[in-house]
Amino acid sequence: MIVIDAMMVCLDLSEIDEKLVAFTRSICERLPVKKVYFVHNIKTSDLSDDFREFFGNVDLSKEVETNIADILTANFGAACDHEILVSEEPNTEVMMADLVKRYKVKLTLLGKRMSNKSTGALGTKLLRILPCSVLVFPETASFNIARVLTPIDFSEASIHALRLSKSLADQLGLYLAIMHVYKLPTQYFPLISEERAVRKAEEVVRTKFVNLQKSHQVIADVPYTLVRAAGKSIAERTVEQLSKGKYDMLVLGLKGSNPIPSLSLGSVPTEIYSMDIDTPLWLVYSEDLIK
Repeated sequence: MIVIDAMMVCLDLSEIDEKLVAFTRSICERLPVKKVYFVHNIKTSDLSDDFREFFGNVDLSKEVETNIADILTANFGAACDHEILVSEEPNTEVMMADLVKRYKVKLTLLGKRMSNKSTGALGTKLLRILPCSVLVFPETASFNIARVLTPIDFSEASIHALRLSKSLADQLGLYLAIMHVYKLPTQYFPLISEERAVRKAEEVVRTKFVNLQKSHQVIADVPYTLVRAAGKSIAERTVEQLSKGKYDMLVLGLKGSNPIPSLSLGSVPTEIYSMDIDTPLWLVYSEDLIK
């Protein structure tokens, strides 16, 4: 059973905040969430001299907190215990990483605007540095989640994400499907026929699935799809399958095997995050990796 002791919601005072807060409420109504921290950082380096001269010694933190409180009144209500945290720090991502550690945050909710509205640079930095799982909510996403897709590569990270997806599906009555993207060693064509290579590759992957189902009986009845990369990246094929199957959420496991935080996110999650998709993306670290 999924229980979220502490959840952090990152607000940036843009038009997406209201949707993000409303989505947070929908999570609290469907999952046991003990406390939510609504967080905003006023980056002091972004405040120009003109701003200071015009507004003087205004208590900007209090003004921001009041604004967030109004949004919560309209879109969150008393869904669960919550607190507003407004800070004034030069480095937003480091400040938020510290909050995750201090309050033992298990899940961070991060809004994402389309690429024509934002570079997404801060979001990418947060994904790389936050020591917790992250749920990315695009501004065009829907609150109604009924179908979940979990790509796996048979690593421990992806299997952990699959177990979480199965628990989520059982808890909320969702449809869950697995996919695996495979590549062929094309450097050996035409020495080996493409048809034979495809047949052999799928045979190998199906054997892996059978072994996976034997060792994890809880996922034995979860349907899976094999998708050939065929000149496209794993991320591109994943997003295609996401659209084709009309899924409402994508769950990806993060490996975090590299001790350098900026190198631990992985190419597939990074590429998918940079795409304009309208599906929530749950990036999952296992508790052992976070520790």
